[in-house]
Amino acid sequence: MTTSKPPVPIYIPALLILASATSILATDLYTPSLPHLQGVFNTDASRVQLTMTLNLVAYALAQLFFGPLSDRIGRRPVLLAGMIGFAIASLGCAAVTSIDALIAARIFQGLTGCAEAVVGYAVIRELYDDAGAVKVLAAYGMSIAIAPAIGPVIGGHMHVWFGWRSNFILLTGLITLAVLLIWRYLPETLQKPDRGALRPRRLLRGYATLLSDGPFMTYTLIMSLQLGGLFAILTAFPFLFIESMGVPTEAYGYYYATIVLAFFFGSLLVNRAAGRIASDPLLAFGLVVSVLGELAYITLLALDLAEPLSITLTQCAFAFGLGLIFATAPVRAFDVCRAGHGYAAAMLGALPMAGGSFGTFCIALFHNGSAWPSAIILTVSTLFAGLLYLAIRPWRVQVGGSKSASE
Repeated sequence: MTTSKPPVPIYIPALLILASATSILATDLYTPSLPHLQGVFNTDASRVQLTMTLNLVAYALAQLFFGPLSDRIGRRPVLLAGMIGFAIASLGCAAVTSIDALIAARIFQGLTGCAEAVVGYAVIRELYDDAGAVKVLAAYGMSIAIAPAIGPVIGGHMHVWFGWRSNFILLTGLITLAVLLIWRYLPETLQKPDRGALRPRRLLRGYATLLSDGPFMTYTLIMSLQLGGLFAILTAFPFLFIESMGVPTEAYGYYYATIVLAFFFGSLLVNRAAGRIASDPLLAFGLVVSVLGELAYITLLALDLAEPLSITLTQCAFAFGLGLIFATAPVRAFDVCRAGHGYAAAMLGALPMAGGSFGTFCIALFHNGSAWPSAIILTVSTLFAGLLYLAIRPWRVQVGGSKSASE
């Protein structure tokens, strides 16, 4: 017999949302500036796009360390240390004088800014039962969606009014506020530190267990493929809309905000349905909607009907499905995993961000100024995610790793 967990003060998820939203802004806030950085640093689009790709690679890899570290010394100190490093990195981004220095500062920003992602998942899963975690993650997703929705809008205007460096100065101020509030109010949620969590053999064994866990990896890879598509949008669309289609820099953010709001509504649907509809049907519905959105994108290009508004509408379908997936897949992945929550949280953070970095890498590799590279990458990633889900059928596994009775 399971017992319900005690009520959690509302300010706890609010603090986690503040931390995560600030980190997410590091990616979205300066995207309207990306096409202009070519002239600032006398470089090409592919090199500018590396500031996105390598940031995500660092973000992904560091989580594999931060997860076990939080198992060893606690969630709270890892989160605070990462955020302080993020503040230093943001100041470094604002001060650079070359594209190589910006790439290096963005790598450091990724290394330090990932702490809130891995710690946030673990804290939520430790504080809430299954239904509560789904609701909180859905609300978490909806709230965090506000950051990338308003980020490019704010970033575009700040670029026009104050220059591209002002975006990183703003990030420094926001993360400093978040550090002060989390230091004051966030309690430690780890009940018993694992003193052997950082032993190399334990690390290898823990991650090997997860990598060989088919259902866990299915949910995680679905998130990875979908996030690869989202970051393909983030990297490709500023060049496509601003350079190729003539959208003003300060107006680009409104198109992207529309896409992110669709993600918000997908998360809202999960929040309303949690407790009445199981996680897997909601996830499957999200996959179907995402696939249909990308097939519509390909169709627009084939019929020569692509323009900023029509492209944005197809990506709203993708993002709506993404909202359903990201509110349900992490909970199911935690349910079926056969390793500790720190390892699972690290893998759930690392692999999706690795997928995101691969999406940006593909955009940089195939960039030609047209919409076709992004359309092909998005369509392939969403179709493969759906096929993977059908092939592995992870919904058969219940909490604790056992198969359902129907099997």
